[in-house]
Amino acid sequence: MVKLARIIRRGKKSPVLTAQVSSSIFLSKDIQTYFTNNNISSTDVQYIDISSIATTASVFLSLGDDAITKANLLIQEATSSDGNICSKNVIFSNNVTRLLSPMDGQSEVGKFLCIGMNYVDHCTEQNLPVPTVPLVFSKFGSCIISPGDSIPRYGPSDESDNVSHGGINAKLDKEQVVTSKLDYEVELGIVIGKTVPRFTKAEDAHKYIGGYTVIHDVSARDLQLEANGGQWLLGKAGDGYAPMGPVITTLDEFQKDEYAGAGDLRIECRLTQAKDGKKMTVQSSSTSNLVFSTPQIVSYLSKFMTLHPGDTIATGVSYVCV
Repeated sequence: MVKLARIIRRGKKSPVLTAQVSSSIFLSKDIQTYFTNNNISSTDVQYIDISSIATTASVFLSLGDDAITKANLLIQEATSSDGNICSKNVIFSNNVTRLLSPMDGQSEVGKFLCIGMNYVDHCTEQNLPVPTVPLVFSKFGSCIISPGDSIPRYGPSDESDNVSHGGINAKLDKEQVVTSKLDYEVELGIVIGKTVPRFTKAEDAHKYIGGYTVIHDVSARDLQLEANGGQWLLGKAGDGYAPMGPVITTLDEFQKDEYAGAGDLRIECRLTQAKDGKKMTVQSSSTSNLVFSTPQIVSYLSKFMTLHPGDTIATGVSYVCV
């Protein structure tokens, strides 16, 4: 298992591809002392530089088991009892200035596809029939932002002249307005590791899945459902409408079965209220409720297009509990 993460380290500008690891797996007494002296908790995450294997996650995934084996060797060496705080491959959390999305959307994600109405409990909640074929739509690589980034809204103010969303007028409005109904949708993301041939069977699809990540399928509901009969693309594909990460976990971490390991993964979305800091769980479900499994999704899409390393698929929104 390798948890791929992209970071910016202190004093540097260029992203570094790393493997994210827990503080607790470091066996060196010197490193554990370093954690204590720098108030680094055992639950904090640290990073192992794996850019000697590949400089991007999409390339790493395309290299398959060979890259995973090499990464695990670097992790074992860095976290062994012989490891030290001067190791060239260890990047401690206090030297990380920014956690990025695990892939760069502009350069690595050629296709960003999404599946709608793909949870049985969500269909029931919406009083809609369970689909018999996947409902497919798309976002763009430019939607992808880092997991801690702010999501741009461009909401209306009291002086917006009744302009509630950007789809009302064909021309620019006096005020920069995009949406007044920005919504959350946390989803399991499939990241393709190897080129998927056309008409790939579901039972073979696991061979081409590089790993899984978390995607926030941000949606402007007024654009999606109300503007000009429904502007699905505009409602889904705005800049910043897909926070991704923090990691891509390689498929070897997951059970080898007909669901490619995604048969019962917990999916939750938690929000923190800006006013009072109150936290609430707003989505909660399991991938056991998926209408179409991850291998079925990959197989279905291969009927229509070739999928390439780095292509990403958001597998659908789960039950909304508030």
